[in-house]
Amino acid sequence: MDGVTALVAALISGLRAVLNTDVVVGGWAWAITVLGVLVGLLPAVGAFLLALWRKGIGSRYGGGAALGFVVLGVGSAGLLPWLAFTATGQVVRSAAAGEQVTGLRSSDVAALAEPIPVPFADLVFASQGDYLGGTSVRQAFDPANPAALGLAIGVLAVLPLLVAVFVWVQARLALRRGPTWPVHLFWIPALAVPFLTAATPAGSSGHLWIGAVGGAFVGIFLVLLAGRPSREAVRRSLEPARSRRREAPAREPDPVSRGPVRSAPIRSRPVPPTRPEDVASARSAAAGRQFTRPPEPLVSVPRSGAGPTPTLVAPGPLFGAAAAAGARSGEPRFRMIRRLGAGGFGKVWLAHDARLGHEVALKAAHTPDAETEERIRREATALGSVRHPNCVRIFDLVDARSDPGLAELEGLVLVMEHVVGTPLGELVRSRGLLDDIAAARAWASVAGALDAAHARGVMHRDVKPGNVIVDAAGYAHLIDFGIARRTGDATLTVAGFVLGTPDFLAPEVAGGQRATPQSDSWQLAATISYALSGHPPRGTHADAVSGLRAAAAGAPLSQLPTRSAHTALLHAAMHNDPAQRPPLSAARDALETWLRSVDAAPDGPVTQVTRR
Repeated sequence: MDGVTALVAALISGLRAVLNTDVVVGGWAWAITVLGVLVGLLPAVGAFLLALWRKGIGSRYGGGAALGFVVLGVGSAGLLPWLAFTATGQVVRSAAAGEQVTGLRSSDVAALAEPIPVPFADLVFASQGDYLGGTSVRQAFDPANPAALGLAIGVLAVLPLLVAVFVWVQARLALRRGPTWPVHLFWIPALAVPFLTAATPAGSSGHLWIGAVGGAFVGIFLVLLAGRPSREAVRRSLEPARSRRREAPAREPDPVSRGPVRSAPIRSRPVPPTRPEDVASARSAAAGRQFTRPPEPLVSVPRSGAGPTPTLVAPGPLFGAAAAAGARSGEPRFRMIRRLGAGGFGKVWLAHDARLGHEVALKAAHTPDAETEERIRREATALGSVRHPNCVRIFDLVDARSDPGLAELEGLVLVMEHVVGTPLGELVRSRGLLDDIAAARAWASVAGALDAAHARGVMHRDVKPGNVIVDAAGYAHLIDFGIARRTGDATLTVAGFVLGTPDFLAPEVAGGQRATPQSDSWQLAATISYALSGHPPRGTHADAVSGLRAAAAGAPLSQLPTRSAHTALLHAAMHNDPAQRPPLSAARDALETWLRSVDAAPDGPVTQVTRR
């Protein structure tokens, strides 16, 4: 402590020599105020170093990083300011008593005995030493003296609170694009300093706090100069965590088959399979069945992201060799189980695929005309190239005439992954609204699926609550690319049919423009808004025509959730101008950052809902 006291004394002496003024309250008071500016900059230096450190480590904090954050936060915002306040008080009191202090000149000590250069000040304080080193901070809060009490509250209570707020801002800026829990290591120690220095002289502490407010405010701009970690650094730091999924608890029932869904314990979950045979193997293993690996699917896809457009391997004009062999032998490949539904472009059936060895979803066009067949061919080729655990997979494309088991269907038939679960819309209607954690997980996972599709040039065009399925383990999947199209394709329409659902249709698409990644992003945000509020973002409409008119006109978003942490992001993602919407990758990063900030795993299940 003696070394710190000598250093502070030398700083005060040097500042008095530089300022060389006795205006108003004297040179000592001015020197201590400037010293307070330096003290106020200490937390900013710690936050600045933290920001530089995070540019290297990204947003994944290990044990070593956490310890370093403690040292930076508690040291710069708590320990060092406390030492500065305590040492300043000791220097002032010792010098006021006429003692020689290491670091001070004789003229410095003599100046403290001089009167304050303010008219009538000698009626209150006999000298600068009495003014700066007399009453303690604790004694200054004297209810018997209202004037002194008001001054003490303003200088010794409000100013420290402002410093703590500025320190919080500094730490928050240093922790951009990452978990924000270390911010507490800065502002809490800063707020503790005035309590720990209650025995120091009120005069010197007051001038230190006056300077510290200015220093802490300037420190905000110092931290901004450090910048934030690049998105690539954040992505690299989180890559190991994103590659791991959480395993659902054993024998966990379907979240919609019981009462209100509560938070499921987060356990280790292997990476979801991406190849069809792996999907089948995982599902068979879960059901306790032995799985025999089927032949490779008929969709041939390049293994790297580059290369030519994937094509359908087909020795015949329309279908693969295995399907042709099944037709010649008379043994049906498919056994229809039940009808799952129908959309504007096709019927959907659940069937068992003997070749793949598991259940699949089959989709065929209502009318097998040339235009519809061309659309399904493009859809199969495009979707066959998408690889994402939250995006429905396509296994094959066959002709209904090639297999006796497809007698219920006509034209080309898509063989797709069957995701067992509950549509998000039905989950909300039957069990209640999603909370912010569940909504963030659903939004981030489906955004990843859409981003993967967009990378292959595929637009979904019909993202809505009915096309997001929550499986039994609580994970969200994007299904039904029935009206998907590649960027640049000509618009295919059916007379009297509107592409997309009007209540969840982006304004530009409703107005007749082509679908883009931004329009898919709008529809996904509208879907999440519905899960949080129970209403489409523009409200409900009596019929599709009025809904379409409201969408095309960019009607106000009157039904957004008001008490959600995601309201601001929803507003941004559903901006009427597509250019103003954040990219899906940016939205996903923001959601995962928020989830980590509330200590929730970004890759956890969507199993938290609240009652309406």
